[in-house]
Amino acid sequence: MKHKLLIFGTGKISESVSYFFERDVNYEIVGYILDDAFITTNLFLNKPIIAFSEFEANYSTVEYFIFVAIGYQGMNDLRTTKVNYFKNKGYKLASYISPNVQGNFKFGENTIIMDNVIIQPHAKFGNNVFVWGGAMIGHHATVNDNCWLTGGCLIGGITEIGENTFVGLGAIVGHEIKVGKKCMLGAGSIACKSINEGTVLIVQNTESHRLNSDQFTRMSTCFRI
Repeated sequence: MKHKLLIFGTGKISESVSYFFERDVNYEIVGYILDDAFITTNLFLNKPIIAFSEFEANYSTVEYFIFVAIGYQGMNDLRTTKVNYFKNKGYKLASYISPNVQGNFKFGENTIIMDNVIIQPHAKFGNNVFVWGGAMIGHHATVNDNCWLTGGCLIGGITEIGENTFVGLGAIVGHEIKVGKKCMLGAGSIACKSINEGTVLIVQNTESHRLNSDQFTRMSTCFRI
C-alpha cells in the first residue's frame, strides 16, 4: 500500500519534485500545503491545495508523510524552517532516491536525489538535501543538512559540504576539501582548498565576442550552410 504524501509548496520546485514522487511506487500525492497568504486557486497539478492554517487539524501525523519542496531562498533557510516545523509537529518526512542511482550511501529525511546522479561508495547525505541530475559525489564525502547541489556539480572524495550550502551548476569541489556552513559556490566555480563559513565563490561570465551571431556565422566555416 502506498504512503499518503502531502507536499509543501506549489512552485517550480514542487512541480519538479512531484514528477519523481508520482512515478514512485511507495507514495501517493494527495495534496499540496501552502501558506494561506499565497493561495489563489484550489488546485495544483489536479490535487487540492490545503491552507497551512488548516492542514494539521485534518491530516494526522500517523497517516500522512510530508515533503517540503521549496528552493534555496535565504541559503536554504526557508526550506529548513518548514522542515523543522513539520518535524517538531510529529510528521514523518519523505525522501526520494531515484531508482537509477545505485550505491552504498546514506541519506536523511526530506532528501531527494534525482536521476543520473553518480554517488561513490560510503557517501553520506544529511536531512533536507536536494541533489539534481548529473551531479557526482565522491567516495566518503559528506553533504550535511539543508544543502542544495545543482546539476553537473562535482564533489571530490572525502570532502565535507557544510550545512545550508549552495553548490551551483558545474561547480567543482576538490578531494579532501572542507566547505564551511552557508557557502555559495556559483556556477562553474572551483574550490581546490578548504573555505570558511559564509564564503562566496563566483566565476565571471565569458566575455562576449565582438561579433553578433549573424556576423560570426558568416565568417566561421563550421557554421556555413
